[in-house]
Amino acid sequence: MKKTLIAILAAALLLTALTPASFAEEGKKVLNWFIEGEVTTMDSSKVYDTLSGEAVAYFTDTLYRLDSEANAVPNLAVDLPQISEDGTVVTVTIRDDAKYADGTPVTAGDIEYAVKRAADPAVGSQATSLPAIKNLDAVRAGEAPLDELGVKALSDTVIEFTLDGADPYIAKKLADTIVAPISRAFAEEKGDQYGLSADTLLASGAYSLTNWTGADISWTYVKNPYYWDAENVYFDVINIQVVKDVATGTNLYESGKLDGTFLTSDYVPLYAGTDDLLGVPTLRMTNLEMGISSNEFLQNENIRKALLFGLNREELCTNVLNGTAVPGVGVIPDGIATNPETGASVAEDFGGQVYFDPEAAQAYFAKGLEELGVDSITLRLVTSDTDESIKIGQYLQSAYETNLPGLKIDLANVPSSVRFEEMMSYDFDLALGGWTGDYDPTSYVNQHRSDYAHNHSQWQSDELTALIDKLNTEDGTDFATRWAHLGEANKYLLDNAVVIPLEQATKEFLVNPALKGYVTKQLGYGVFDLTRAYFEE
Repeated sequence: MKKTLIAILAAALLLTALTPASFAEEGKKVLNWFIEGEVTTMDSSKVYDTLSGEAVAYFTDTLYRLDSEANAVPNLAVDLPQISEDGTVVTVTIRDDAKYADGTPVTAGDIEYAVKRAADPAVGSQATSLPAIKNLDAVRAGEAPLDELGVKALSDTVIEFTLDGADPYIAKKLADTIVAPISRAFAEEKGDQYGLSADTLLASGAYSLTNWTGADISWTYVKNPYYWDAENVYFDVINIQVVKDVATGTNLYESGKLDGTFLTSDYVPLYAGTDDLLGVPTLRMTNLEMGISSNEFLQNENIRKALLFGLNREELCTNVLNGTAVPGVGVIPDGIATNPETGASVAEDFGGQVYFDPEAAQAYFAKGLEELGVDSITLRLVTSDTDESIKIGQYLQSAYETNLPGLKIDLANVPSSVRFEEMMSYDFDLALGGWTGDYDPTSYVNQHRSDYAHNHSQWQSDELTALIDKLNTEDGTDFATRWAHLGEANKYLLDNAVVIPLEQATKEFLVNPALKGYVTKQLGYGVFDLTRAYFEE
């Protein structure tokens, strides 16, 4: 069946010219685009997953944007941040001509409101992308009032952030949608309905959200005529379609109904050498996460180490993912940073701790079973119901049941939102997860800090937390010390098998060759920034 499908698609490629998906919609310029799953929220204060962040980015105006080389460039801000000598006070001036989609002005006070809203325990945000603002942890824990949070509008156009310590990546972190303005007047008018539908959201960015009621698989963005750079926004309408499986996406693309879609590794060879194929290296880690707090078997270190060493990542990347990924070298992705003194990569300095050793894995497993007093164990593995996730899940099931006799893996393929809910409930066995941090490598180890919301395993370690606290505060711009502490944190997580790194992928897409002006990103919410994209005519 698979070979037949590939042959049909290959024939279609040879016989049919791709038709641009843009079409006249009452004379408007239209882009038909995709997203790989349903969103969990459109509330920028509550975004904690990549799909929701991708969707929200269309209608929010961030202080900075990341260019094609991952440099922060002014956007809503007029210039790069002004930073105090000790690095803890960051001042940003915003445009005085920025407006929401209803024509009302955007102010620095709206940014202060957005940040405080994301930190307010009464709002219940699970978002984790705020910088290390002074008193953030205490405010979130309800131990300090919102007024003590280190953010303050000094005027209508000047916002000041006070940090726990110097942050060398602060400009890039301020490119996150969680720091984008929210109209306080509008949000308070909508009350607890804010963000639940398109009608209860007010855009500050290039587009406004329409036709979204909270659980849709398609919606629309329309150009915001009040956007400060509207004259450089080409598309009047961007139609979004949820596409979970590659066959649907490629069919829609080839029939001219989409201008872009994702590919899985099976389909990449079909489009090799065409102008439509686009590969984007990413810094997103795909990991096997463990519900350590909720599963007694996984509280056994030997069982966890059996899972760490019982997997052939080369086989996964080569045979299952067709070379569109490379084995994970650890918790931190290779390529995000280098040793500031030697130039060595993450793989060179931190590698060698993640490898396939079936004999060692079986020994760990046997010892773990003995300690637990059982002959076998069954673990449930939850993945998203997308093609790639299902394939990886099936491989993990087969590999573990083969390499670790006595282990049974039950697969559960569910919508992404359901998987997120299970992981955030901290009540699961195994979950196929991913982590897209920010440009500070610390974000990849910070996930496992004791009190971090996305510490899905609920691993508790004063040692690791203290190390991460140093990275977030004391280390500042001392990159040599930061590098040493990153290595220690990575080693701790692998020595204790807190998480199982799997692979680091290159994302593959089909993109209409006429589409130009978009920016691709290695990190952050979504691979594509389409704000100033256009069709070459």
